Amino acid sequence: MAHNMDLVCKEIIYDEVDSRYAEPDPTMVADIRVIHNLLSLERLTIPACNYFGSIQQDIKPNMRKIVATWMLEVCDEQKCEEQTFPLAINFFDRFLCVCPIDRYHLQLLGCCALLLASKIRQCHPLTVDVLSAYTDHAVSPEQIRSWELLMISKLEWNITAVTAFDFVDQILERVKWGSDDSRLREHSHTLIHVCSTETIFMQLEPSLLAAGCIASASRGLNVSSKLAVGYDLCRFTLHDLTKIDFVVKVVEEIVAKEISEKQIQQQQQQMCAATNGSCKDQYQQAPQKVSSSGATNPKEQQPETPTDVQFIYF
Repeated sequence: MAHNMDLVCKEIIYDEVDSRYAEPDPTMVADIRVIHNLLSLERLTIPACNYFGSIQQDIKPNMRKIVATWMLEVCDEQKCEEQTFPLAINFFDRFLCVCPIDRYHLQLLGCCALLLASKIRQCHPLTVDVLSAYTDHAVSPEQIRSWELLMISKLEWNITAVTAFDFVDQILERVKWGSDDSRLREHSHTLIHVCSTETIFMQLEPSLLAAGCIASASRGLNVSSKLAVGYDLCRFTLHDLTKIDFVVKVVEEIVAKEISEKQIQQQQQQMCAATNGSCKDQYQQAPQKVSSSGATNPKEQQPETPTDVQFIYF
């Protein structure tokens, strides 16, 4: 006797997204082979070249900075998991190493990188409709879907990459001073995100960038001694202390510049508000911040750095 069976798989829609993070796996933390494997694999997915002026004739470093900062803002507002943004930037740069595009497609490429990275590193990936809304619908969902396939093909389906994020927990969970300050992990990730928007770090080994950001965060928070931190970072990443110190110097210069520019921007906005908006024309060329609904907020002309660098101490 035949029976009618309902085989429809209905998607469960949760009212609130569970954003809790899994605890570090003690087995992986205890096995030194994990770090050794990360170190051996990291060079395979570093962008192959500095594509400005060679592969990309129409794209300049400042354009990458603008789009990368926008991508970081989207990740922050959508509460993406911390590993999503570094992976998206890796996809973004590797694509530009092999496929020339014009500047008008740069934000579209950023959307595709975020979409693909969120599918790999998140339980709840971003949607094409949300990403389209963040471009004020200048990029359509259909374009994002089409370019996602183009990106995957240009990356030759190699859509897993080692990023600086992958080294942070592996290092902090293995050192005595890793739990001295609860803010150390957060500050290290913040520095990695900020540095990922900078062209100067585009071809740097992820392990070296992670070591520099951890060292900078530990110094700002007065975690352990500089000598102990440096010894442990050299021991786990196999990089010279001279290289790590140089990265720390560049990181601190970049963050200090970000803080200074943000403070100047806030002062200008306060002056503008005090004069009843008489300096409005001064900000007309600043990129507008687009909400998830696609509407622009006239009070927030210039996007802020989402992971607030003002809470980083040196």
